Amino acid sequence: MDAARSTSELEETPLTRLEAELQQALRGKPRQLHWGDPEAMRRSLAAVQARFGGRQAMAREQQIVRGVLAFRILGRQLDFVRLKYVCHGVAQAMDWESRRLLDSPEQVQVLLEAVAALKHERRRFINCCRGLHASWRQASAADFPLTPPARQGLEKLRRFLVSASPALPPELRIRSELA
Repeated sequence: MDAARSTSELEETPLTRLEAELQQALRGKPRQLHWGDPEAMRRSLAAVQARFGGRQAMAREQQIVRGVLAFRILGRQLDFVRLKYVCHGVAQAMDWESRRLLDSPEQVQVLLEAVAALKHERRRFINCCRGLHASWRQASAADFPLTPPARQGLEKLRRFLVSASPALPPELRIRSELA
């Protein structure tokens, strides 16, 4: 950064943080990395992927967003894979209006009914509950204000996880007196 810039321009923005992290991951400028050398390029790409997560990290987030949007359109008609991603995205702001599935107790109820229908398929049920548990923890520790509908959706989610606890692995169990 140029020393002549004012203090207000030096405020850390997401873009400046990304720039700093990329510089740290690359440890130099592209011309210093011998971009004509495939091995140097592979090392540089590995450093960036190690810092920011590879394609899988981005693909997972995209799958969550797509799953939630499909759930809003299709409801119970989702296949298991999309349903699993929806469970992970209950508390995340998704669309251009930053809506959360958690803000709609009716949709939370439809989701919980779809997950409950998988109870006879233990592996799938546990995978969906793992996503619901992560969403519950994220919303419980959230730094965003919970609206009354979101609190209601969070309570439905908590009650579902408490009732499902006996069928879940120990790390996913929520005791009713602690929740």
